[in-house]
Amino acid sequence: MLLAFSSIVSAEEGRYSMLKDELGVYILDGETGKVKHCRSVPIANASETGGELVTACTPWSGEYILKQ
Repeated sequence: MLLAFSSIVSAEEGRYSMLKDELGVYILDGETGKVKHCRSVPIANASETGGELVTACTPWSGEYILKQ
């Protein structure tokens, strides 16, 4: 799936909002108030695979404070 972000993107009409920062993207669940952060990270053997990346996300949590 290809996702492009300008600054804020909404998915599933009103349920999720996404906010890009310099490290990745925050995904905000509008129904539960929980948030997670996702970003691309190199896989363990990235030097052998030509720098392949995977997406890593934090668990859903209400413990993050977003700064604007």
